[in-house]
Amino acid sequence: MTYQKKQQTIVGIDYSLNSPAICIVGDNFDFNKCSFHFLTSKKKHIGQFGKNIFGYEHKEYNTPIERFTNISSWALDIIHKHKEDTAKVFIEGYSFGSKGQAVFQIAENCGILKYRLQMSPTILYDTVVPSVVKKYASGKGNADKQLMYDSFKEHTKQDLLKMFDMGKLNNPVTDIIDSYYIAKVGYENSKSEK
Repeated sequence: MTYQKKQQTIVGIDYSLNSPAICIVGDNFDFNKCSFHFLTSKKKHIGQFGKNIFGYEHKEYNTPIERFTNISSWALDIIHKHKEDTAKVFIEGYSFGSKGQAVFQIAENCGILKYRLQMSPTILYDTVVPSVVKKYASGKGNADKQLMYDSFKEHTKQDLLKMFDMGKLNNPVTDIIDSYYIAKVGYENSKSEK
């Protein structure tokens, strides 16, 4: 009797309240074999960009918990649609720059996603420290968004600002880039575990 090895999909998530982004990795890690998905409230960013980037509109909500549930449902739907047998999800850990009420909303939002991922029998998840992602992308653990963008453009030969017709760095571009590098760190970590 032969056993077929289960296929594991690698997923990188830059999770946030306003513009969460997901990178689903293809067979080999290559920008063109990845699939990118993000949520937005900006009408001009809803739809398909290039051949592998997709923007979705946020659902309306009445309470913070409904908002967090909507975002986690969207993320889970994307993962389940694109995963093979199992998925290994990598989420960027918290950065500690947020202040006030936002800290609690960010934590509650991510907590709901982590809980729901944990309840799925075919999904494993792990967190990646933000400085590790930045160092992997650019060589500097404290890289700013511009350096991350420059590194991404150099590595992938993709100009997302041009693709999204944007004059300056903002979401969803920065979130797509973060999800790409989170997935790349996860992909490399998974390869080294085998």
